Amino acid sequence: MAIKLRLEIHRITLLKQVQDRKGKTYEQCSFSELLARFDADKQKAFPLLWTRFVEYFQNEFQLNKEGDKAITAKEDSKHSFSSTKNTISGEVSGGPTNREQIIFKRKNATKSTGKVDDDDVVSSDFFIKLWFPMERISGVLMIQSYSNSNISDLVRLHFTKFVQQYGFKLATTSYFPKAFLEEKNKNSNVVSVTYVKDKLSEDSRRLINPMFAEFDNLKVKIVVTGFRKSVDEFWQGFTQSGRTLNTDIDALEFKADEDNKVVTIYKDEEGHETTMNIDKQRLRDFAYYTLPESVLQKGKNTYDFEAIRKHTDELLDKIKDEIKNPKKK
Repeated sequence: MAIKLRLEIHRITLLKQVQDRKGKTYEQCSFSELLARFDADKQKAFPLLWTRFVEYFQNEFQLNKEGDKAITAKEDSKHSFSSTKNTISGEVSGGPTNREQIIFKRKNATKSTGKVDDDDVVSSDFFIKLWFPMERISGVLMIQSYSNSNISDLVRLHFTKFVQQYGFKLATTSYFPKAFLEEKNKNSNVVSVTYVKDKLSEDSRRLINPMFAEFDNLKVKIVVTGFRKSVDEFWQGFTQSGRTLNTDIDALEFKADEDNKVVTIYKDEEGHETTMNIDKQRLRDFAYYTLPESVLQKGKNTYDFEAIRKHTDELLDKIKDEIKNPKKK
């Protein structure tokens, strides 16, 4: 099975430190304030930001907290800029470390061809894209990964640390285009429903077990599994009064009110899961967007830089139309 290329998409918000009567705090600011730290001319600011980001690594690999992954950015890494689209496309390198490994050819398990020491990094290149809309408060960070490896947590961590050097904070939340979520839903099934009751009367808590009577914050969950329904079929067949259980367990007070939560588990064609509540507002997104084979280098399980740059540009154009992105007042 070929390695698949994946893409995490994060909505990013820039925060700057300000002083008020209560002391130091942070407020949202536009990306133009960050770019101005590099150059007043944004055509120069974008390249300079990337140069400073590369210099931040000082020709070394930076580790995660566990010490088993590392990343860096290098001067010779592929990169490009668009001051009209307010984007930076580039690549970082990294992978696993801190583990001694012996290297073999697949067709010869008897003769080693080398060794990876515990201070070596087994490195691959990873594509990233930044969108910094100048006078807006929300941008985008895209991080490519492979089905068998990713360093996205390190990219977010060290780009955030880089930005902090200039007096800013970076907040990130997962984001996916509507078309992607619709496609995921078509290829997913509902496999579990959980009914959650957060508030129970003292009498109900005592009926469950007398020892629970004193716990005001007792929570009850009822999980229904053992079925598999397509997303559309499930919600078409789920009753309007879905917050209540149509069964005789009145003592648990699962009546149709806002205190009851109903959470479903979706499973996609690759077996990955996400959760969705009864109002179909996302609680946790599918982990990634699968990139098409057209971005791969011919005959290789890695990306073609220009192909993935163009594809992510097109994807970004769709996201721009969907994100409610006011100007900074």
